[in-house]
Amino acid sequence: MSDIFLFSEEETELSEEKLQCWNILIVDDEEDVHAVTCLALSTFEFNGRGLNILHAYSAAQAKEVLAQNTNIALILLDVVMETDQAGLELASYIRKELNNHQVRIVLRTGQPGEAPEHQVIRDFDINDYKNKTELTSVKLFTVLYSNLRAYRDIVTVIQSKMALERLIKASRGVSSRLGLKSFVKLTIDQLKDLLNFDDSDVYAYEADALSYDKNGFRQFILDGNHRAERDIFLDSLPSIEQELIEKAVVSQGNVYQDQHFVMFCGSSDLSLIFYGKISHTLTDIDQHILNIFTENLISVAENIRLHEVIDRSQKELIYRLGEVVESRSNETGFHVKRVAYYSALMAELIGLPEEEIQLIISASPLHDVGKIAIPDAVLNKPGKLNDDEWEIMKTHALKGYNILKDSNLVLLDVSATIALTHHEKWDGSGYPQGLAREQIHIYGRITAIADVFDALGSIRCYKKPWPTDEIMALFKRERGKHFDPRLVDLFFANIERFYKIRDSFIDEN
Repeated sequence: MSDIFLFSEEETELSEEKLQCWNILIVDDEEDVHAVTCLALSTFEFNGRGLNILHAYSAAQAKEVLAQNTNIALILLDVVMETDQAGLELASYIRKELNNHQVRIVLRTGQPGEAPEHQVIRDFDINDYKNKTELTSVKLFTVLYSNLRAYRDIVTVIQSKMALERLIKASRGVSSRLGLKSFVKLTIDQLKDLLNFDDSDVYAYEADALSYDKNGFRQFILDGNHRAERDIFLDSLPSIEQELIEKAVVSQGNVYQDQHFVMFCGSSDLSLIFYGKISHTLTDIDQHILNIFTENLISVAENIRLHEVIDRSQKELIYRLGEVVESRSNETGFHVKRVAYYSALMAELIGLPEEEIQLIISASPLHDVGKIAIPDAVLNKPGKLNDDEWEIMKTHALKGYNILKDSNLVLLDVSATIALTHHEKWDGSGYPQGLAREQIHIYGRITAIADVFDALGSIRCYKKPWPTDEIMALFKRERGKHFDPRLVDLFFANIERFYKIRDSFIDEN
C-alpha cells in the first residue's frame, strides 16, 4: 500500500498588478521634475513589467517611503533639496543604516559643481550620475534599462543565496528519526520557510496531509498539536489539485504550473506528495530548489520506512521475550499486553509526550525479564514464599536491569529503567534500592500501577484473581504509600478506560 500525503496553502488577497511592476522612487523637491519624469516613462516596460512610480519631495519623505516599501528597484535622486547635501546624505543612509545594497541609485542634479561626479560615485555607492539637463527621454530609458537589469540580477543572486540557506536548513530539519506523520508535518513547516522568498509574497498557510490507497484518501489534519483524521476522495479536491496530483503520480516526478506545485517523493515502497500554492509564478530558481529538496526528502522518507521496519521488529522481539518470561512463571495469557496498554494510558493521562508514550508501551513488556534468572522452585512455588525465598524473588528487579542496561538502544534503556524501578514504593519501602517519591523514575511509577492492577485481577500459581472491589480498595489504601498519589487519582478518574483495556484482552483460563 502506498501512502500519499498532500498539503495546501490558503490564498490571501494580493495585488497581481503591483507584484508585476518595478517600484521606482523619484526623490526631488521640484514638482515639475516628477511630472515630466512620469510623462516620459508612461510607456516604459522591462521584462514585460511596467513601472509603479513612488514620489518623495524631500529626503525625509523618502525615508518614510523606504520604510514602507522594501522592494524599490531604482531611486532617481536629487542632490540639493532641504539642504545642499540632502541627496548624498540619503544615499549614505540607504547604504549604511538600511544596509540596502540592491536598490540602484541614480543621482540627478541641476548643479553638477555641488557634487563632483567621481567623488560622489566613489564615496556614496552611487550607481549613476546624471545632469538633469542631459536626461532626455531616450537617455532616461537607457538609464532605467541598465539599472533595472542590474537590480534584477542582484535580486536573483540574493534569492538564490537565501534559498540555498533555507534549503540546507530545511534538509537538516527533516530527520529520518521521525515517524511518518511527524515527518510530514515538519516537511510542511520547512516548505513554508523554503518558499518564503519575500514575506509580502507568502499566502496565509494551513496544512493537511492525506494518505492514499486504492480505496481512496484519508486526510490527516495537522494544526499545531491538534490532529484529526477523516475520509476524503480525490474528486472532492479542487480541479487544479486533482489535475496536478494525477500528473505527478503518472510521471513519478514534480509538477509545476504557474503558482502551483506538486512535489512527488517516491520509492519502491512509499510515495509522498506535497501540494502547494504560492503568490507568484514559480521561477526556475524555485523549481530547482524544490527539486533538490525533493531528492533529500526521498532519502529521508526511505530511511524513515527502514527505521519503522527495524522499530517494529525490535518491539515485536521485546513483546515476544516478555511473553516467554511470563510463560516461564506460568503467567500465560495477555498479562504483558495489558500492562503495556495500561502503562501507555497512564503515560497519556499524566501528560507525557507521544514519543515517550510509545517507548513505554514497547518497553514495559520486559518489566519482569529478571525472572528468567530466578529458580523454578521459587518462581513457581504454589504457596507463599518464606523469607529466604522472598529475598531471592526480589533480586529479579536488579537482575532484569543488569540484563538490559548499557545497550545504547533507547528502547532497551527504558526497559532497564522500568525493570529496576517498578517495585519501588512511593514511601521508600520498596526494592531493590528503597527509592522514594520522585526519586523513582516516572516510568517505574506508571508500570507499578499497571503491573499490580493486572496481577491482582489475574490467576497466579499462588492465588486466585481478586474481585474488582477488593483491588480498588487496595489502591485507595496504598495511595501515597505504595503508589504515586497523583497517578492513583488519575487511575480512579479514568477507571472505565482501564476496564475497557482489561476486557479487550481476557485470558482464556
